[in-house]
Amino acid sequence: MPPPDIAAIEHDPPPRWRAAVGRPPRHQRAGSTSAPSASTTVLSNIAWLNTGRGLRDACRLACLAPEGPRFSPEDFVAALAWTWVAVPPPAREPLAALCKPPGAPHTVASLLASFFLDLIAMGRRLRIHIEPAALAADLSAVFGDRGSALAEQLREESAKIEAQLREHADVLKTLLAEAGDVARDDTDALAVLRSADAMGPKQRTWVQAMAWRVMTELVHFRDGNPKMAEGLDDAAQGKHLLVRMLAEQPPVLTEDAWEGILAESEAEVIAWRIALVSLRISELHASQVCRAFLENAELRAYAIGIGRDERAMRELGELAAKVRAGRGSEHR
Repeated sequence: MPPPDIAAIEHDPPPRWRAAVGRPPRHQRAGSTSAPSASTTVLSNIAWLNTGRGLRDACRLACLAPEGPRFSPEDFVAALAWTWVAVPPPAREPLAALCKPPGAPHTVASLLASFFLDLIAMGRRLRIHIEPAALAADLSAVFGDRGSALAEQLREESAKIEAQLREHADVLKTLLAEAGDVARDDTDALAVLRSADAMGPKQRTWVQAMAWRVMTELVHFRDGNPKMAEGLDDAAQGKHLLVRMLAEQPPVLTEDAWEGILAESEAEVIAWRIALVSLRISELHASQVCRAFLENAELRAYAIGIGRDERAMRELGELAAKVRAGRGSEHR
């Protein structure tokens, strides 16, 4: 069930309404009735109610005040239903995860909602609930004898919305869970991963690929430059080179990462870090993996272990060759 249709519009209403509830729908002429603009009026009502202002004043300004847009009460109540003010909180609860608190960063769920639900589920932004008896009393206080019929209209339209929300609640929960799984299986989360066993499929693929690349780089260092190979076998020389490289072309590391580098005494691990830092990475996921190797000791140990596993290195090398061959055929 979509929100009310947008009505024909001609000019802006006076500043008092605009200042009270944000930018309202336009109306045809003073004293006329017109249907509220779906998005503008619903959002204006939500903003009004969230600040604790009374519904009676909103009804008077929207429908009766000479300086207001003079909506018909029926049209205004239709828009009011889409604020979900009469929808029981348990039915709205599944969509609560799609909202972020003011000032908080976006989550995957809130970003999805911003893209897909802002025009059809604006009521998810409402932070209050008004009991049906109180709504009926407010409508009767403003509209007199018409109030009971308007309250029944609000109840019926809200019941339809509630039924839709309950019908799709399980689907929404499933989508949110899947979105959360995708967000957790991202290379950006690797730096704080507590265990290599907790990696998702995407993370594991990137980590294995970059571990192969680092070890391949280290082999090139050793095979191509005997003097470099000699320096890599000396922990003190290697650490001096590593610190200089990080100072000249840093990623900015945490204090814990620096302490780990300075405390390292195993020449092979220092050499592995040198090969890692020497890589010129511009792709986002690859750079996030490299940073995680420097920050996360558990992940670094896992990656170094791959480099020491001849079978794993051979299989990853074969896979890399197939990928390169596939890319080459695409450009022919």
